[in-house]
Amino acid sequence: MTKEQNQVWRFFASVKLAIVVIFILAGTSIFGTIVQQGRPYEYYVQEYGSEMARLFQVLDLTNMYGSWWFITLLIVFSVNLIVCSIDRLPNAWRMVVLDNLNTNPERLQKMPLKAEMNVGEDSPAASAEKVKNLLAASGWKAESRESGDGILLFSQKGAWSRLGAYITHIGILVIFIGALVGAVFGYKASIMFPEGETVGHVFDRATQEPIPLDFEMHLENFDIKYYPIGMVREYRSDLVIRDPELDGPWRTSIRVNEPLKHRGLTFYQSSYEPMSQYLIEVENKETGQRRTALVPPGRQVNWQNEGVTFGVMNTMTDRTGRVHEYEIWFSEPGAEPSVFKLQDKQTVTVQRPDNDYSFSIRQRYATGLQVANDPGVWIVYLGFAVMTLGMFSVFMITHRRVWAYLRPNGKGGTSLLLCGGSNRNKESFDKRFADLAERLRQDQAIN
Repeated sequence: MTKEQNQVWRFFASVKLAIVVIFILAGTSIFGTIVQQGRPYEYYVQEYGSEMARLFQVLDLTNMYGSWWFITLLIVFSVNLIVCSIDRLPNAWRMVVLDNLNTNPERLQKMPLKAEMNVGEDSPAASAEKVKNLLAASGWKAESRESGDGILLFSQKGAWSRLGAYITHIGILVIFIGALVGAVFGYKASIMFPEGETVGHVFDRATQEPIPLDFEMHLENFDIKYYPIGMVREYRSDLVIRDPELDGPWRTSIRVNEPLKHRGLTFYQSSYEPMSQYLIEVENKETGQRRTALVPPGRQVNWQNEGVTFGVMNTMTDRTGRVHEYEIWFSEPGAEPSVFKLQDKQTVTVQRPDNDYSFSIRQRYATGLQVANDPGVWIVYLGFAVMTLGMFSVFMITHRRVWAYLRPNGKGGTSLLLCGGSNRNKESFDKRFADLAERLRQDQAIN
């Protein structure tokens, strides 16, 4: 490897590079969460002013996650992860597969965590079997080998945890691959359509081109509920899905945070729009005859079978266009018309000379749905699972090792040197090691 190649390698293997890129990605992701993405230019002018909107457009901050600079950051981060893993994995792998029984006993004497004791008058071989059984009773399954003039026992736990960081890296890369698959082969779309209408397409959010669906959606009803102070509590779209693959019409609802998933598509309830049209239902309370009409303001409706006419004279609305109160006229030939007021979704009885009528009215709404087709979502889920497994290994599992070296003590008996070490959580391991040493001392098999 040339000097220039070595410098490039060290640059991409740098942990500092990873930290810098992570901070930039985190900061820009926060910005992308605060500032709505993919809205028309006029929206940003209205919200942030013309100069800031122009800056957003130049830096591609309104389509941040698909911008060249954000994708470049992801590529740099991915290369950094791969190079870091290639650079450091061999050392970690050697620690996982290391033959710890091939350890010089003199090295054990230099370990900071150790305990020494005599284990009776048996030979090292006989004492090793006893110590091995005692270690197994404490959860340490040991292997043994002759070493020098004695016998060396070794046991370890969590050796594979040293690979946890690299498993996490793989998980992150799989997430990036899933996001790339979704960006290339998927799409984000939207649709706004009113109550009573049926649609069989959505519109691409980037190009506004229609995208046909293989089924139809009919908005049967849109319902909106408010808190007593007037704030929106919930809004819901009641849909009828007509799909050739289904046995029949499927009635379902979409609420905020309760999306609809069908045919690989996810439909989110994102917005609504009050319309200047009103759904009126009139019923003759004696005959049961009923008439339903969609009425714009100022337009009269003739119910020929009953010989009556009705319509909306005036409305009172809030700043969002929601109607609070209606002024209605209701008349028939040869009689004075009835003029009355009522609230949205209210039902009243209209008393006329010949008949009494039940009269109800509610505002018509259009529902706004966001649509996501993301074929890479399962790859992303897999990446999160792998990353979670890696992080669990990193933070919850430690590589703990215990050696026990038995050799003649020169007095006709055997001495035991117990050593241990842990790559993390050393205080916890030190306590467990002290408990293990004390257990070996106190056991009746140890003199």
